[in-house]
Amino acid sequence: MNTLPDIRWLLGLAGLYVAWLAILYVAQRSMVYPGTRIGERPPLAADRADREILWLDTGFGRVEAWLLSPRGGDVENPAPAVILGHGNAELIDSIPKGFLGLRDRGYAVLLVEYPGYGDSAGEPSVETVTQTFVAAYDTLAARADIDAGRIVGMGRSLGGGAICALAAQRPLQALVLVSTFADLPSLSHRFLAPARLATERYNNESVLRQFAGPVFIAHGTRDELIPLQHATRNDAVAARSRLLTYDARHDECPVDFERFWNDVDNFLTEELATR
Repeated sequence: MNTLPDIRWLLGLAGLYVAWLAILYVAQRSMVYPGTRIGERPPLAADRADREILWLDTGFGRVEAWLLSPRGGDVENPAPAVILGHGNAELIDSIPKGFLGLRDRGYAVLLVEYPGYGDSAGEPSVETVTQTFVAAYDTLAARADIDAGRIVGMGRSLGGGAICALAAQRPLQALVLVSTFADLPSLSHRFLAPARLATERYNNESVLRQFAGPVFIAHGTRDELIPLQHATRNDAVAARSRLLTYDARHDECPVDFERFWNDVDNFLTEELATR
């Protein structure tokens, strides 16, 4: 029996797969950071028109950040703050209004851009994003109007990777993670690629395993980009965590911001009061 055609067919499939992996390897950074292709910034939203623009100095250039002052609260004393990392296809201009809820709870909110996004210098990578968020933390903690001992990190989707990378290097009081992954390389299987080929190796799970503070996790049960299993993995390794789920897809979470912020308030009040 002549098996040569079968062998050629298999070799052809193997060649196509290798070519597919090569394309993915070259294109993966643009897939992880699609926001670099946003050509025009949206109009300035009214809820952030009072922003203070900060330019963060890094080794590769300046990166933009916006500081939003707290609404209400004690204006005589330094305010607690939250550093917010947004999703990979957003700009700080377009972060949904609901994610600024801590501002109404007496927190200053720092919106940090990614390198190469908007008017910011550089190219995004794990290294440059981490450097940017460390610079953001140091800038914020040095301000007289900010309580450096009460800085919370909040990340949505890719922003969870940025915030966890920051938590590995700076003392955040607590973390709030929305629709984020346990580790980014394990998502490679969606493209039929081995995780070892991933260059952007954010690993939230390993950071959370070492993080001593409270961690609030929110995730959609119908998340089509980052399965709920990632949230349960993060919840399992964090020492002090709470997982809140929604009947929602990736970009829909959380569908109920009133419930979300009430649960965040209750969780942080309980956890921070006991330490």
